Amino acid sequence: MVFDLFTLVEGFWFFLPAYGANGLAPLVKYLPARHRMDGGRQWRGKPLLGEGKSWEGFALGTLVAILVSLIQLAAFPSLPWSLSEQQGVTLHIAPMGPLLGLLLGLGAMGADALKSIVKRQLRLARGSPLPLVDQDDFILGSFLLAGLLVPAALSWLVLFLVITPAVHFATCFLGFRLGIKKEPW
Repeated sequence: MVFDLFTLVEGFWFFLPAYGANGLAPLVKYLPARHRMDGGRQWRGKPLLGEGKSWEGFALGTLVAILVSLIQLAAFPSLPWSLSEQQGVTLHIAPMGPLLGLLLGLGAMGADALKSIVKRQLRLARGSPLPLVDQDDFILGSFLLAGLLVPAALSWLVLFLVITPAVHFATCFLGFRLGIKKEPW
């Protein structure tokens, strides 16, 4: 497996809709009302997902992923892909579009919901950290689901499982400082 600037570009292109989904879904907290995904149901005496997972957040995250993928689709012809060819490298760029955006969004949001089930079963309070799982769940979920449609390189997954925690901590801290998040993680 090679990790270089070209792998970073390929992976960033692939995961950008999932990053958008994961990063912007929490903005639904500003809605006057939200509908819990678990409807208040419990499993083994504990909340299934908890108050933090709403249908509106799931839908917003998925919609954001689709919109980001459409922007990528429109921008694709204007980007300087030929620079890699000058270096003797052929980039493997995922063919972005609304269906791939949908799968990346569903994968990101679905993995986040599954993580919430695990956290509730571990008796972790809403907002409590679960290191690495909190940061990488959406990467793994989007990779697995989108991989059903397009060939996704394992090197993208490995690289982004490593760099996403750093990006996640930086953006969460920024969200905390801006008052969007209650915790800096």
